[in-house]
Amino acid sequence: MRNEVAKIIINTAKNDERLFLVAGDAGLGLWDEFKQNQRQYFNPGINEACSIGFCAGLALSGRKAIYYNIAPFVLMRPYEQVRNDICYQELPVILIAIGSGLTYAPSGITHYAVEDIGLALTLSNLQIFSPSDSIEARKSFEYAYKSDKPSYIRLTKANDPILHKQDIRDITSLQIHLSGDSDCLIISHSVIINELFDIAKSLNITLASLPFINSNNIENLNFMHKFKTIIVVEEHFNFGGLGSFLEYKLKRYVHKIGIKNHFIHEIGKQDFLRKKFHLDKDSLEVTINKIIKDERC
Repeated sequence: MRNEVAKIIINTAKNDERLFLVAGDAGLGLWDEFKQNQRQYFNPGINEACSIGFCAGLALSGRKAIYYNIAPFVLMRPYEQVRNDICYQELPVILIAIGSGLTYAPSGITHYAVEDIGLALTLSNLQIFSPSDSIEARKSFEYAYKSDKPSYIRLTKANDPILHKQDIRDITSLQIHLSGDSDCLIISHSVIINELFDIAKSLNITLASLPFINSNNIENLNFMHKFKTIIVVEEHFNFGGLGSFLEYKLKRYVHKIGIKNHFIHEIGKQDFLRKKFHLDKDSLEVTINKIIKDERC
């Protein structure tokens, strides 16, 4: 999905001279074509706070500023600048974070984005997107680009499966991938949803993604309330993620399957860490089966 968004940015820039891409010494090789247009491309280097302030200045002067970097360097390191320079002033800057969840395993905790949604949710005015495939990623960017509010889009790197068989009509809506007869709904975001299809099919459970994490579309909540049991699966900390946000919005209990809030000291590939934190397919099947048995839905 990273490559899809990069392609859209490059094509959009050809037709919109207001677009400016600020890449924080990241995306080497990805932006080779774009670098040829020096007027719309900047690389301030490893200087995150300055980069965010620079994007705010571009937005104040009428430009469409996009900041691209690895997730912890988009939101965590320059949190104060995102808060004060962008969100406080409600500037339509787009923050594109690469490496959602455990994507950058085995780089270690410095490169993981397992608490970023929790941080993003503390920032008023910030729209948060976590697409599950390149189609959701493209629609998220298109929505953010047209919006007059700041946006945070968290992406994986590349070669993710395409889930949607046709284009998305409304990115603010819950995206239904499987419809089941069970009184249980599973909601996920980002590519961890790919671990859930076979489980949802075998249990006849409705499976959906919510790419616009803090969407204000009331129809999403109305749909969720139809189900006795709601399970949120995410490659993110349990406390502070989508599950916590939906529990707050729905004012009811939501089963949260994610990563226990703690510092991750283990080093290994993404599949190894998913298994360690019971987010692999086999572990998820056991956990979901137990929830359904206990809930009798």
